[in-house]
Amino acid sequence: MTARPIMFVLIFIASMMTPFVDTFVGNVIAEDTVVCCDSAEVNLHLLGSASAGTMSPFSQDLADTTTTATIANAITSEETVGKWVLPNVWPGTIPAESWKVSIQYELSDAASAQVNATASLKIGSQTFSTSTSPGSSFLAQGTGTLTFDIDVDATSISNNGVIELTLTARSVVFSLPMGDAMLEFMWGSEESDSTIEAEIPLFDLTLLEPEVEGSEVYFSVVIDSNWGMDILSKTESIEMLVGNTIITGDPIETALGDGVRVTWTWEGAAGGIETVSVETRLTIEIGSASLSGSASFEIETFDSTGGTGTYYPPEEPLKTTGAGSPLSITGTFSLQSSESGLQLERETRVEIGGEMAFWMRWGMDHLGDEVTPLTPVLKSFDAGSVSDEERVSRSIEDIEVNEFERQMSSSGLGTYYLGVGLGFEVADLLGEQIDKFDTISIVVDLNGEPNVVNHPIALIISTTKIIDNGERRALLEDFITPQPSPLWSEYSLLLSGKTSAMTSFAGATMEPSESVTMSHSRLPWGESLEVKGDSIGQDDNFKFTATPTKDPIHSPLPLLLLVLFGLGFGFMMALKLTKNRQRKILYVEIVLVPLVAFIHFFGYQPPFVGGAVATVVVLWWVTAVTSPRSRAELVQEAIALTTPVIPCPSCSTPNPVTSQERPLRFACVGCERVIKIIA
Repeated sequence: MTARPIMFVLIFIASMMTPFVDTFVGNVIAEDTVVCCDSAEVNLHLLGSASAGTMSPFSQDLADTTTTATIANAITSEETVGKWVLPNVWPGTIPAESWKVSIQYELSDAASAQVNATASLKIGSQTFSTSTSPGSSFLAQGTGTLTFDIDVDATSISNNGVIELTLTARSVVFSLPMGDAMLEFMWGSEESDSTIEAEIPLFDLTLLEPEVEGSEVYFSVVIDSNWGMDILSKTESIEMLVGNTIITGDPIETALGDGVRVTWTWEGAAGGIETVSVETRLTIEIGSASLSGSASFEIETFDSTGGTGTYYPPEEPLKTTGAGSPLSITGTFSLQSSESGLQLERETRVEIGGEMAFWMRWGMDHLGDEVTPLTPVLKSFDAGSVSDEERVSRSIEDIEVNEFERQMSSSGLGTYYLGVGLGFEVADLLGEQIDKFDTISIVVDLNGEPNVVNHPIALIISTTKIIDNGERRALLEDFITPQPSPLWSEYSLLLSGKTSAMTSFAGATMEPSESVTMSHSRLPWGESLEVKGDSIGQDDNFKFTATPTKDPIHSPLPLLLLVLFGLGFGFMMALKLTKNRQRKILYVEIVLVPLVAFIHFFGYQPPFVGGAVATVVVLWWVTAVTSPRSRAELVQEAIALTTPVIPCPSCSTPNPVTSQERPLRFACVGCERVIKIIA
């Protein structure tokens, strides 16, 4: 038997004996290689106060407001304008270069100012400085930039070394001052971005030896720096290329010592033995040059369909790169009357994607893992009925789902996982702490994908609670806990609520929010509410409150009956008042009924609805008493005024004489005796 078949047999046996691997493992001829960077050109942005300022290579650290240092009077002795420190310098060598310091200024109430200033750089134990040259010492009125070119000698800096910039002014003389002449130096915001153009060590990029599994190849780069997660969250992009082609798909991020490991899955291998050229690129800011490095690796892959298409890290993956994962909150809530009070039922679906979904799936596949180092949130889960064969299998079995759901439904662990693990304020999301509910269940929806891959996952939280009648409560608030590195990007929200005919969410309100809105409608069989928001940021504040009640005056059906009775009684009285008057205007005013219906339908408070009914009824009554009399009544009155009458000789009742005929006989309208008129 030749060497090649023997190798295949050994690989097959190894794969069958390892429950965690269901694909062939290939060969790699390579080693970990540091590919970047001894030093890198970077813009260091000046931040913070004048006395305790800092520097950062990330423009995302710029604030919304500008920091200023003001010189309001001419000075003749040295005065410190500001001091800024860069503490997170990666150890290495700083080459001999000319660093450019650019600081923004604004001169007001003077034609110009003559400035004698010095910029000093302290790098480790060495100091380099320069002063304003004659051509740049005159600053014109308005805004501009004061620049310094500082020649820096080649030097080295240790891991504990810092870079410090100090700006001092020895003299400032205003030319043609008008009133309160003032020179302001500005930094720290996008509008006033003062910088240092430098070349310093920032980090090391190390291409790790690729891992091959069947036909899948996992390429990793380790970023070692003193910036921690900022190197992922605040840089513009990081990419991996194989043969000049960018690997698509979401990478998997894990912590590796003090660095961060980013791993991509490449499925473009030709099969067999081949040599591939791999390059990694990191771009700190838009417009800046990418920092890159490359290496070549010899790999051997096999045809296999057993992979998941996603790298399965042996260490716990990071929950965020700083950009945040997508999040969607949907759900329903309903209010019913019960013997013991009011019953509020809720179902909240928390749909999670991105890095957080992968972290949740990976954690569910490690329930009760006593070998792998885990963060306290994942370590808090017991193994329960999950066996070693099911754990770390790269797939989430039904037993793992059931065990996760069972432990999550306990008050302590569910609150801990949602609060610390997902960064939620549980009471603000669900309207109550988990241990305050009468019943609660948490169900996992894997969205049709059982493998540990980058695929959305959902938690469906169902709760019931008996609440007091008429108790004002917050049903939903902004529930995202601020994090140094955001766990969530902008998220969406859609909640629908309803009541029975005899219950109500009285006085439902949404505190002002640019992203979240509320609608409220009332029908005879119940109320409907909807809370909706898109692109909600972590800083958006909102609060949805209501008063659940079963009081008849607030409940939809009794309130509707009161409205109908009020309008019906008012209109009948108006008809009675217009018995002998014209009714055209009154009939026209029936169009006010839809206005009352509008106010009732859109869930206005009973005082508003009652006020609308009273206003319409009063208007009807005023119209009734001020309407002109009817034509028939006027004709009868005219007849009475123009027709002669004769009193009855017997009962004295006036009787109209309606004919000129003589003699004339007619019966008395009072006693019915015959009256005869001769002439």
